[in-house]
Amino acid sequence: MSDAHRLLREYAEGGSEEAFAEVVRRYLDLVYSTALRLVNGDQHQAEDVSQKVFADLASVAARMKGEVMLGGWLHRHTCFVASKTMRAERRRQIREREAVEMKAMQEEASADLALVSPVLDEAINQLGSADRQAILLRFFEHRDYAGVGAGLGSNEEAARKRVGRALEKLERLLKRRGIALSATALGTALGTGAVSAAPAGLSASIAASAVAAVTLGGGGTLAFLTIMNITKTQVAVFGAVVLTLGVPLIMQKQAQAKLQAENEGLKQQVADLSRLKAENDRLSNLVAEARQAPTPATNEQFRELMKLRGQVGTLRQTAEEAVAAAAAKSDPPSVMSGLTQNPEMVKMIRDQQKMALGMVYKGLATKANLSPDLTENLNNLLADHVMTNINYLTTMLRDGKSMAEMDQVFSAQETELKKEVKQLLGPEDFQKYEDYTRNLASYLTSEQFKGMLTGDKEAKEAQTKQMYQLMQEETDRALAAAGLPKDYQTVPTLNFRNIASEEFADKNLNLLDSIYANVANRAGAFLSPEELEKFAEFRKMAINNNRVALTVNRKVMAPPNK
Repeated sequence: MSDAHRLLREYAEGGSEEAFAEVVRRYLDLVYSTALRLVNGDQHQAEDVSQKVFADLASVAARMKGEVMLGGWLHRHTCFVASKTMRAERRRQIREREAVEMKAMQEEASADLALVSPVLDEAINQLGSADRQAILLRFFEHRDYAGVGAGLGSNEEAARKRVGRALEKLERLLKRRGIALSATALGTALGTGAVSAAPAGLSASIAASAVAAVTLGGGGTLAFLTIMNITKTQVAVFGAVVLTLGVPLIMQKQAQAKLQAENEGLKQQVADLSRLKAENDRLSNLVAEARQAPTPATNEQFRELMKLRGQVGTLRQTAEEAVAAAAAKSDPPSVMSGLTQNPEMVKMIRDQQKMALGMVYKGLATKANLSPDLTENLNNLLADHVMTNINYLTTMLRDGKSMAEMDQVFSAQETELKKEVKQLLGPEDFQKYEDYTRNLASYLTSEQFKGMLTGDKEAKEAQTKQMYQLMQEETDRALAAAGLPKDYQTVPTLNFRNIASEEFADKNLNLLDSIYANVANRAGAFLSPEELEKFAEFRKMAINNNRVALTVNRKVMAPPNK
């Protein structure tokens, strides 16, 4: 084993930063000079390439075999990284040129659109129904010609011709108003500026107001409160991720109505108790009178009073039972425990669990090539596991169980789930399930952030793989540093302990945030500055969405006074 390999082994096995620094010192000139030639003398890019090469060396140090010539490996890898960097740079320059050209087109189109804006919508409304629909589908809903054709009940070619004729008719209508724009210029103007982005947050505000108006007005629309959500357009890790405990607002209103009815019942019971007490006092007085020596004239009255005395005992027992029932209902249940009293609501919640988990584990079904039946059974098993934990959690929060007691229950449930999944999938696919579940944060982060990347399809795929690998590496390091097991679930909304305890949730969120911070520090090797800014936004949204999701779940599952 060479001295350089010995140093690498010290770093890999003992984490010796001094040993790795010595390796860098010995080989940096080789790597930097090679990179400098390959990036056409750009010193900044040569530095970036060198940083990437040694970062990759650190990640593979433990697997580096002794017979590999380190200098040769570094030279080849520098060539690879530099070549990739130059390709990315060329793509960036092309994108910049295209952006400049597009900006010029947009500025010209914006000027044209500003010219026609005052009369545009009026002119569109004067078109025939089919022509107007073609314009709206193509330029306002941004559909391609196949989509326009589908909307009009025709084919792609017919839709293309219909849009062209509609633009020509619109051109003539505008000329009558003194605006001279060709159909081509009109199409460009509509395509780039007909629809403007609404202010941030307006969608949520309008949706909430509309739902409130419908609910207060007695409408029948179901509005869903999404507690844990995972979609392609909303980052939660998980909100991308990840369970959906859908609580229809109308069902909440029904639950509240039920509680109000119970409250009215309790008031009635209190009134009954007052009457029972009065009756009890009256009968007790009669019994006291009967205790005097009876005379022949009062024997019949005495027997009647003895009968009433027995009724007093019965009434007293009834009163005590009513008081006990009232006391039992004085501590109102949680929203979730109230909802789960309704079988239809239980089915609805479980169906949503199954749908959400099917989305989360879709990648596993693909990687493990699971059959449709096996995938269905797995989703059912996971949904049942969630429902069981919901029941346990609402009960334990109501009873004020300690975190140690809750952790014991959740650990037992996780063990049972693994046992059932292994029995369902078999040893080989179960191992894939274990690996997939352990790396869910890495998978969800890389897949959700993929949509925020700016390169072409090939570049996005490569960056997504690098992001996944980087997330895995930093997750392993963070778990080891925190003394946590390797299978610790870092997706906050997949761990019921985070719902049970705000302190536990904060630790999980801080752990995930630290992983993202370390990833951001290293991702500059394959992300552009703009993409790094987007990752910072992703990180902020992921942590905030998870925090909100956990807080809302805790409020829904815990009694109001907890």
